Amino acid sequence: MTSSHSPSTGPNHPILRSLLWVPTLYLAMGIPFNVINSTAASMYKDLGVADGQITIALGSVIIAWSLKPLWAAFLDMYRTKKFFVITTEILLALLFTGVAMSLPLHGYFQITIAILWVAAFASSTQDICGDGIYLTSLDKKTQANLAGVQGMFWNLGKVLATGVLISSLQKLATANSWAPQKMWMSVWITAAIAMAVFAIYHIKFLPPGSIEDRPHSAKAVWDDFLGSATTFFHKRAFWGMIAFVFLYRIGEGLILTEGRLFLQSSVESGGLGLSAGQVADIDAVYGTVAAISGGILGGMFLGKLGLKRALPILGLCLNVPHFTFVILSQYGAARHGLDYTTIATLVCIEKFGYGFGFIGNMVYMMQQIAPGRCTMTHYAFATALMNLMLSPTTMISGPLAEWLGFATFFIVVMFASVPSVLAAWKAPHPLGDATRAKEGERREDEHIVTIDDPTRLTEAERQVQAIAGRASIYAMLNILTLLIVDAWALGQLRGLHGVAETTFFGIALSASAMRIFALAVLGLSFAFKVQFSLKTFRFAAQAAAAAAPTGEKAYLGNARGAKITTILCGLVSAIVLVVAYLLAN
Repeated sequence: MTSSHSPSTGPNHPILRSLLWVPTLYLAMGIPFNVINSTAASMYKDLGVADGQITIALGSVIIAWSLKPLWAAFLDMYRTKKFFVITTEILLALLFTGVAMSLPLHGYFQITIAILWVAAFASSTQDICGDGIYLTSLDKKTQANLAGVQGMFWNLGKVLATGVLISSLQKLATANSWAPQKMWMSVWITAAIAMAVFAIYHIKFLPPGSIEDRPHSAKAVWDDFLGSATTFFHKRAFWGMIAFVFLYRIGEGLILTEGRLFLQSSVESGGLGLSAGQVADIDAVYGTVAAISGGILGGMFLGKLGLKRALPILGLCLNVPHFTFVILSQYGAARHGLDYTTIATLVCIEKFGYGFGFIGNMVYMMQQIAPGRCTMTHYAFATALMNLMLSPTTMISGPLAEWLGFATFFIVVMFASVPSVLAAWKAPHPLGDATRAKEGERREDEHIVTIDDPTRLTEAERQVQAIAGRASIYAMLNILTLLIVDAWALGQLRGLHGVAETTFFGIALSASAMRIFALAVLGLSFAFKVQFSLKTFRFAAQAAAAAAPTGEKAYLGNARGAKITTILCGLVSAIVLVVAYLLAN
């Protein structure tokens, strides 16, 4: 007697079993990310918070997803990936409930931002372990087959969290004459219930995820992390590639949150006067469809031309559509608004361009930056740096729009997009256009021997590579201090204007005390940056001395790039101190 199910289609087939948890896992990962970064922005705008306060606060929260590589490996020391996914989903349900309960309170903005900071770290931890379950529970073929499902349900999380949820509850609020505060409480409570349901479901259906080699101590994890991080800086043309990663999304960072706030701003203030529900439908529903369509076509275009030839065109496609917001803002400046269909069409054009051009960013990191003996880790570093650049640009977008006005601000966005196009045009391609190393050079999928591998270098090249890598590490620490510490301190100083008191991770502080603390942080940051700069120049000089006898140039270029980067950081640091002085006085 034969089974009623064939081996390829039966209920125990890997793909069918995986469909019990892959869709819900990525839906559960997409909802908190988008609720924290987009839904919260619409809520604060609807409740009357100024654009500058919104973008500074939420821009700083983005940092949590950029810091994931710092604690990812430590999670394998305890329990399973499933344990952390379920724990973070329960925690997110409690935190979202806390946001809802805080909205009626005095000082709700500071309280909820503090809660969202914690929620951001919980969500990023959920992402780490969720991806880990996907990668360790499925074979390569199943991973490939379910890649579309994975992306589709994450995007569905965006549609639900920033589109359907808001527009549906706003219609319910209008029908029942709810105050805006009650409507937004309902949004967060609904999101909390969804996360609790996912946690309960995943207790039964989510696989534990495997751990190939459980670390036995924090020291072992840290040593492994440092080893992987060190080799990241040993790639030739390192600073050219990093410049691409940092610059490619400058325009997008400025428009990411402020574009949504502009659509929701009143006609009297130069905005387009749309409701939160209307903006949600455009951004999350129609815009998501446009972005996905653009991504599919962008991938086909890139596959046809190859990365090197396609990248400059993809850079143009990513940035030129920002002009649609210039058109919209000019109508806004005329103070007579614009019909909804036209607004939705122009925003969707911008979203389509984003989807089409963004594919170049991801493929560049996969093909040029990631390959090596630590491919997955280096790709994580690259994506972390890419996302980190969104933090300062998002933070500055609100205050800049308030200062310049929307019409001028979006013209500035167009000029800020020029470096993005130049970065795509001048991006180095040290590994050529090949997606993989040549046959015979792969090592178990993740370990690929590239032109930068020590086994393919002379002793002199290895020496210069190592010394130049140290110079690059200290130059990168300079950048990270600017993007994380200085950006946070400036954001705090900017947010203290007209405020008598604030909170710092739930601790109530007077505005003057917080101002002193922020200035002290900037002073300490400056001292660290001086030390980083001195070490960068010292190692760069040593690299030049080591390269002189042989005329080595590939890795000496990294040392020179580290010096140039350090000089630029010094100029930016001087500007930061001037701005901090003006904000403090």
